[in-house]
Amino acid sequence: DLAFESRKMGVGVYPILLIFSSLLFFSGSALSLGRKTGFNQAPRIFHQRTRNGLLVRSERPREAVLTPNSKAASIAEATGVGFGKVFGVDDLSLAEQFLRDRRGDEKEAIEKLRAAVDWRRNFGPVPIPENIYKVEERNSGKCFVHHAADKEGRPVVVVKVRQHVVGEYPEASSQALCIATIERAINGMEDPNGELSVVFDLKGFSLKNADFGFAKFLVKALYKYYPSRLGAAYFIDAPLIFQGPWKIVKPWLRKYSRLVTFIKSNDLPGLFVDPADAPRLS
Repeated sequence: DLAFESRKMGVGVYPILLIFSSLLFFSGSALSLGRKTGFNQAPRIFHQRTRNGLLVRSERPREAVLTPNSKAASIAEATGVGFGKVFGVDDLSLAEQFLRDRRGDEKEAIEKLRAAVDWRRNFGPVPIPENIYKVEERNSGKCFVHHAADKEGRPVVVVKVRQHVVGEYPEASSQALCIATIERAINGMEDPNGELSVVFDLKGFSLKNADFGFAKFLVKALYKYYPSRLGAAYFIDAPLIFQGPWKIVKPWLRKYSRLVTFIKSNDLPGLFVDPADAPRLS
């Protein structure tokens, strides 16, 4: 033991105990100082990903960082009570959607949200009544919300491109039908901040279906007015002649172009939990 070893070395036990106690005292003081000054701490890490997919990158204490919910509440307050009604959703959900699109930038989210609300108020009633678009166009089956969601739980909008002929119907009718279909899919979501999938059936596509004016409207709507809603776009059985129009439209999509996947109709059942739920494209 300590006393025996000290006697062997010719050293008294009490001086050794005194030295040992001093070492403990100074070690404890150093640790305490490290905690106060931060010299003994590991670097602070960024906050983890939140449920809304936003990364709050800050080295401030956690309580000093605005969470997505608190930011969304601030955006909702700045935009005005009841603005979500024009899109058929609650204020906070719509604010979170635009905040996510702007990657947590509160100022940009407010500006974009206000512009979208103004546009939707001017576009037409909520929901869009069927008499705004042509009955013939509605009954053509060119676009509809499919009865089954995809594997990710997203509602699926089916667009039969060959049924859309440039100039066949008034532009206002086609735009109204488009927005009504998007909002019908959104209203069927369990999650108010959810995404949707779009299946573009390109079988039989020809240049008479290449409506660049309508394509610009659709891209603008998805980017400016319904941001973060598009989860996936599938281009089915695209013919060789589609390559030219696609080269024109792709740059308009910007970040959304990465959501586009070209597949064959035989692969469509694989997008659904039950392959039998896949839409029949004929």
